[in-house]
Parts: sequence; C-alpha cells; structure tokens
Amino acid sequence: MQVRRFLVGVLVLAVLLGIVATPCVARTKVQVSTWWSFETGGPLDTLKAAFEAAHPDIEIEYLQIPSSEYYTKVLTMIAGGTSPDVAMLGMDKLGSWVPRGALQELTPYIKEGGYDLNQLFPAVRKAIEFRGGIYALPRDVTTSVVAYNKTLFDQAGVPYPKEGWTRQDFLRTARALTKAEGGRTTIYGYAFDTFPDGFVDWLYTNGASFINADASRDGLHEPNAIEVLKFLQGMIKEGIAPSPGQAEAFKYASSAFGIQRTAMYVATVGWANSFAKDEKLNWDVAPLPVWAEGMKPATRLWVNFWTLPKGSKHPKEAFKVMAFFAGPEAQRIVGETRMGIPAIRDVAYGESFLGLPGAPEHRRVYLDVMQYAIPFPLFPESDQYYTVMKRELDQVWTGQRAVEDAVAAIDQETRSLFGK
Repeated sequence: MQVRRFLVGVLVLAVLLGIVATPCVARTKVQVSTWWSFETGGPLDTLKAAFEAAHPDIEIEYLQIPSSEYYTKVLTMIAGGTSPDVAMLGMDKLGSWVPRGALQELTPYIKEGGYDLNQLFPAVRKAIEFRGGIYALPRDVTTSVVAYNKTLFDQAGVPYPKEGWTRQDFLRTARALTKAEGGRTTIYGYAFDTFPDGFVDWLYTNGASFINADASRDGLHEPNAIEVLKFLQGMIKEGIAPSPGQAEAFKYASSAFGIQRTAMYVATVGWANSFAKDEKLNWDVAPLPVWAEGMKPATRLWVNFWTLPKGSKHPKEAFKVMAFFAGPEAQRIVGETRMGIPAIRDVAYGESFLGLPGAPEHRRVYLDVMQYAIPFPLFPESDQYYTVMKRELDQVWTGQRAVEDAVAAIDQETRSLFGK
C-alpha cells in the first residue's frame, strides 16, 4: 500500500512538473512548391495554418523557387526523382506538362479522397481538364474586365461604359479620351500588353484564338483573328494606345493605368487588387465590349493551379492539401487575402470577395462575366508557339509590319510543331 501511495505521489508530482511524456503524433510532411513568398501572415501562411489546424497529422513545408526559374526547376526535380508533393502551376503550363508525363491524373484521388467538382464555376470545372483527364485543382481564378478611370472620363465628358457596348463604342470612347499637348500624348484612351495575356480577350470576343478549333494548327492566320490584330494595331497607329517601340512606352500597360496615363485597361482581378491600394485612383470596371452588335460576349478565364507531380512521395496526403486549398474554407481565405477570385461559386458571391473594401464599386462584374468566360488555351506546343508568336508580332505592335505578313509567318513556322 505504501509503495502504491508512493508511486501515485510520484506520478502526481511529475504531472505538476510537466515531465510526463505525452503521446506524440507522427506528422507527414508535404512539400509544396511555390513561386510566391510564404512569409508570416501572408496568404500561403494563412492557408497552411488553416490546413494544419484541420489536419494535425500533416505538416506543410513550402519550397519557394524564384519565378524566373520556377518551371525549369520543378521539371528538373520531377525528372530527377526529387519531386515536390504538390506544385503550384500557372494555367498556361498545363497543356505542355501533361504530355510530358509530369503530372498525375486526379480522378482516382477525387473518388477516394473526395472533392466536389460541382461546387466550382462551370468554366473553372472545364479549365482543370485536359485531354479527358483532371490534372489540377484551382488555387484561385480571374476573369478579365475593362478597368476605366472615372476622373479621366469625367474630365473628357465621356459616359462610363455599360454592359452591351460594342467594339466601335470602345473605339469612339478611346478616341475621345486621348489627349495630346505639344505633340506629345499625355493621356492614352487605352493601353494593352503585347504578351498573350494582353490581347487574348479581344480574340475571344471575335470568336478567335491562338490555335484553331481542333488544336492542330495556328489560329492567328484565320480571318477573325486577323481582324482583331488589325484593330489593335490600328489603335497604336492612330495614337490611341501606346506602342512598345516608343521612347515613352510603358513596360506594362497596367503601370500606365496606375499612374493615370491611360483611361482604360483590360484588367484581371490581380491588377484590380493592385489598383485598389491607390486611394488617389478613382476607377471602376465594366464588361468587355462585344465585337459587334448581336454577337455573344466573351472574356478570358485564367486559373492558377495546384497539381500533383509525378513522383510525389506522399500522394494521398498531398491530395488532401490540394482538396483543402481548393475547398470552401481555403477559398474564403483566397478571397479575403486578395489572392484572386474564389473558384467556388457560392464562396465568390459571398462576403469574402464581394465584401472586400475599396474599389472597384462594381466588383461583381468579375463574377457575372464568368457565365461566358473561356479558359486560356491549353496545347502541348504552347511554349515554342508563344516564342515564335512574340518574335513575329513585335514589329506589328511598332507599326513596322503588316498583320497579314506576321500571321502568315507564324502559321508557316509553327506547322512543324503541330505536326509532331
């Protein structure tokens, strides 16, 4: 009895002193590659904390790789058998990574681990598929709309754009907003970027794209695409939009909008979040114009992805991370931390996105245009194709080359790519 009392006393003392060992739960470490910073309090850190609170048996370890070398590095890791468990991926890379065998198809994991695909916007649901398989879950999404400077519109006495306006309405508006002093343009009516993201929206409004309908050949040589490219080049020639070749040109058209040197800019929600930080900028958004009266509206859909690389050491746990990040709780965080638009429709139309403070007043436009959003084109030859396209179009944007000549060259130079 005395021995028992002694042992009980020792145990109580140990508990009081905090020296009794508590069961230790083994945690699986899931490595997630990203080009984003994951500093304390940032969006990725917030996602990590939320996930680990719900899954105490799994620890997320971020692997940050500079954006300039991110894709090359991750592909090298996959090829070398040192793949991260989850990889962040820009939408445009999915079409070239899947044929290389770099990513795992997710249908088996979705069936086993569970993820409700029907909660996504229909366009987003379509965007995560390639060649009949599901190869990604959404990190965040964005559509494109026209951002317009209300102050510049008011000064010029020009009405704000409204849903249903046409390309010709846009052109007349841009002309009315353009200002010049002493032979120098001080305000441009419109500015656009000349990389693919900068003008694909216009192609979509006229039923065109970079590639043809069955992804077997270049699409810029087709009449609808030529019409769009000539329209954009014409604005540069007329002085409505800045040319990349001019001494006063801006590195990015978005910066011209930010410093109020252009009255309109086609903006993703990422740029909208950037513009919202400037309290001096009085601006709002409207849908893209339709190409012509009676034509269907269109806009580009961009999705940032979470993917499961080939060789992931902990694929089941990795999918849990992906499914959580693409699920309702994490998508609310996506909206609240301004990562982008939540991919889940009910979340996007809630306070986490529509309730954000600051401009634009009509933020809902980003969601309402989702009904006719077209995913950014995915095709295996995209990397090589865009290299050729940029080279051939550079002189188009400076007005030194005819559109017809440039697109003929693009078609000729890329046929061997699509023929592989």
